[in-house]
Amino acid sequence: MRKTFARIVSLLLAVSFAISLTACMGGADYFLESTTAKETAATTAYKRSFFDTATNPYFSCLTENEKNVYSFIYEELVKGNSKLKCKITLSADELSKAIDSVLNDHPELFWLDNKYAYTYDPTDGSVKEINFNCYDFADTPAKLQTARAEFEKAANSVINGALFKATMVERELYIHDYICQNTVYDESAPYNQSAYSALVLHKSVCAGYARCFQYLAKKAGIICFYVTGRTEGLKGQVVNGNSEGGSHSWNMVLLDGEYYNVDCLWDDTASETYGSMIYPFFNLTDEAFVYHARIDMAKQFPKCSGTKYKYSNHFGQTVEAENIIFTDAA
Repeated sequence: MRKTFARIVSLLLAVSFAISLTACMGGADYFLESTTAKETAATTAYKRSFFDTATNPYFSCLTENEKNVYSFIYEELVKGNSKLKCKITLSADELSKAIDSVLNDHPELFWLDNKYAYTYDPTDGSVKEINFNCYDFADTPAKLQTARAEFEKAANSVINGALFKATMVERELYIHDYICQNTVYDESAPYNQSAYSALVLHKSVCAGYARCFQYLAKKAGIICFYVTGRTEGLKGQVVNGNSEGGSHSWNMVLLDGEYYNVDCLWDDTASETYGSMIYPFFNLTDEAFVYHARIDMAKQFPKCSGTKYKYSNHFGQTVEAENIIFTDAA
């Protein structure tokens, strides 16, 4: 979700603009279809691939069986397969958590939208086959190959510049600034839940901003998470409640052993209001990260408590998050 910043306290700026408050993050659509005949063959024993829990935080939140499902799905998707026959006995709930986790840990799977279908055995509810929807720019093997090449070319052009920076935080700032300066917030942007929308098309919403940042940061050697959450505490919104309103996503980075929050979209919007680049939401602690609240598995992520690499502590003076005033209400 993008927020409208009316003015920045202490700078006497009073520029504002209106924007719809449609949630930035789209939920997955699930379609159920019963199998026509019960499959009686025993599930083949499955040995999952290794996934580092330090760099794949959603994977680390899963049960052992969900981790197996995650591994199986990822292995097939990176091969370009979108129709998968299950090798693991699993429930619909386990499938849902595994798919969400794969997509949130792996922005490189940019060609997948958040819709999928599955067949199940009506006698026990176990999932038998999974069918993923691919975006239309990658819905054939040839188109997927072209899209991957286009995506990597765009990414490498950014990373080539970032790698000239001496420190990880300088690389992070370079990537952050590239996204802010080259991406336009647009709720109607196609493929806006994918990193492709921001990196290739340069139009997106919060999910596209955050997945693009996640992908580029990881390529630059930075441990970076995609965080699901809500904007809370603003007028008309529920704090610590269950409201679906205000859905939002941002990132966490690990620098010198400490975690930080960073929100490219909100920095982009604040900079647009101010008229030049400012960094109120760059590398903040949880306490300083005004109006952001994690949801679901992201609640299990480590606490962000680092202060060394907050923008004003490391790079110099900027407008601080606590001095931002919002004009819109959810």
